[in-house]
Amino acid sequence: MTDGAPDPSDYSDLLQTHHSDAFAFSALEQLALDLHDQLRELELQRSLLAAQTDAGLSDVSGPSDDVLQEQLIVAEREAMEAKAEYELRNRITHNVLVMDPVLKAVHGGERTDFAEKRLLPLITENDVISMLHGDLSSRLAVTTRAFSTAEESNIRANDRNAQLAKTLLKLAEEARDQSTYDIENPRLREQVRSVEKSVKESRRRLHTLKGILSGMIVGSGIDWAEKEVLRELVMDDEEDD
Repeated sequence: MTDGAPDPSDYSDLLQTHHSDAFAFSALEQLALDLHDQLRELELQRSLLAAQTDAGLSDVSGPSDDVLQEQLIVAEREAMEAKAEYELRNRITHNVLVMDPVLKAVHGGERTDFAEKRLLPLITENDVISMLHGDLSSRLAVTTRAFSTAEESNIRANDRNAQLAKTLLKLAEEARDQSTYDIENPRLREQVRSVEKSVKESRRRLHTLKGILSGMIVGSGIDWAEKEVLRELVMDDEEDD
């Protein structure tokens, strides 16, 4: 990128929401919103009380435990239904109340009231932020897929290294079949013994590495059971030779 050229990933200018930062409700508007919230809370409580009354739980001293349990189940179900109905009704009412001033702010033109005109800059900023959110979400999805691919490649490379280490150890085991006592040169015999000791240590490190690698695969969240290479690596329970 040349000096002075704009950075396409720099959204700082778009995120300067001057209108929303400066926006404030009047005292009357804030009071109306507070009363609306209180009204919704009271309506929810009334719906739950009505559901409880319909379930016949006003007197719980007489019924047996089984009957009481059935009544509690019915009451819970009716309370959930009442709450769902209440939330659906409020969501519809909220959308209707919000949509009307939004449409007037966008399409009302000269006939738009001052209160609705105040919404237009906020609507524009909301659209911009929604667009940026969608773009960033798309980039995040691409990055996540690339990371998963790289992680899988890394696991394959580790598996390949483990296979090569296994081959090396096998060759060392074959060379060990010749007894060190058959070597007449004392210096060479001592070197062979040192190599055998290193081979044993390498075998221990190999098994430790395989255990760590299997744990990484399982903990990474990759669906290793569906992939033969990863499944063989995780399920491989090689015994010491």
